[in-house]
Amino acid sequence: MAVKQFKQLGCLDVNPQGDCAFQVRAETEEEVMRLGAEHAKLCHKAETLPPDIVERARVAIKTVTVNV
Repeated sequence: MAVKQFKQLGCLDVNPQGDCAFQVRAETEEEVMRLGAEHAKLCHKAETLPPDIVERARVAIKTVTVNV
């Protein structure tokens, strides 16, 4: 089994008082941000993300180790 590092972001990382348990993992921060923005648009009806939310998401991204 190999070990790989991914970037991870979840809705609760951005809004701890929220009730959405969505999480995304990807190889790059850019991909995590793109997928997170897509989720926000589809599930939270956010056509655009305010700069403060984008920054909060960016600093909340974690690096996680996964067995693949």
